[in-house]
Amino acid sequence: MKNVILLDIDGVLVQPGGYRAALHATLNHFANLMGLSHFDFPEEKLAELEKRGIFSEWDMVPLLLATLWNDILSQRPHLKLPADLYSAAVEIGKNVNGCMPRELVIPEFEHIAGQYPAEAALQHGCFPHIPIDLRVNILSQSRNVNFSQTMRLFQHYSLGNKMFSETYDLPAEVETESYLHTHDRSNINDVVRRKLRQPNMYMAGLTARPSAPPRKVSDFHFGYAPEAEIALELVGLADIPLIAFGKLEYLAAQCGLDAGTLIKPSPVHALAAVAAALTGNEWMSLQSAGNWIQSGKLNGVFAGLPREFEIFVVEDTMGGIRSTQEAGRILNQNGFNVNIHALGLTSRSISKAEAFAQAGIPHFEDWDELITEIDL
Repeated sequence: MKNVILLDIDGVLVQPGGYRAALHATLNHFANLMGLSHFDFPEEKLAELEKRGIFSEWDMVPLLLATLWNDILSQRPHLKLPADLYSAAVEIGKNVNGCMPRELVIPEFEHIAGQYPAEAALQHGCFPHIPIDLRVNILSQSRNVNFSQTMRLFQHYSLGNKMFSETYDLPAEVETESYLHTHDRSNINDVVRRKLRQPNMYMAGLTARPSAPPRKVSDFHFGYAPEAEIALELVGLADIPLIAFGKLEYLAAQCGLDAGTLIKPSPVHALAAVAAALTGNEWMSLQSAGNWIQSGKLNGVFAGLPREFEIFVVEDTMGGIRSTQEAGRILNQNGFNVNIHALGLTSRSISKAEAFAQAGIPHFEDWDELITEIDL
């Protein structure tokens, strides 16, 4: 029987040190403009955001920066600031006189369906001590490299200045190496890789990382950062099909959909990954999964898939597991006979182990333990 293996990237295939390093470099850039050269955000603040379901550094950076500035401005309520973030940082620095802020408290706010967390914080009126024009520039359009100064700076550090310019057709604002290349580490070794490449196993990446457009799409578009591809190359799986955020963005642009509604935990993400794993065709699989969300029917490449197979999904959070479980339910409703095997990888994180245990998901500390569950 065929076995489909869906693999998350960050926390599963790679230990994602690059994103964390880029986050700290971005925040330190603003801190240095303010004259706070020794200030850094402690790791527990990042863990706090993750516990609240905020996982993307594109949201973490503006939320943390806004928390810092809101604290400072609460003590200097009459300070006039420009809307430009860099200019505002310099102006704040002139009035801070090197004083360190108090204990930072990230405000609580509810997530809003269809909006990214930073935008939701803006809509809920968080950070009231920051002038509204500056607040909008910090928190809104956190995925728009042409608007968001925090996202644009973060991408410099993630990709390196050369790849940044090539990806976005924009001049580099800082000179830096790629932190994804220098700080990410592979979580799998040759033994695990050989077991995953057994003849009856069909792999695909299932990740929220930015990526290039689908393979075999001929037209070129600026703005698709190949961050997921960088990770697969690092772990020696560059050849496997990949369904990442860039692929879903391309589908959304071609079909008039919202990419944010397609990504895990949406079943569209896992449906496309399952089809891509079995066919090797990313674009046709994406189109067929997109057709399901528009018509409620599994057509296209799904008509040629085997009617019975096993699906394994390896995740470090619940998003991809929920996506795959729902995709399995849809497949079974449409005449397939599939079983879902959800496996959690904790990397010895107590909070991740607790989350998996609460959801009843078998979980493992490392790949040496986990691979026995899919070594068929």
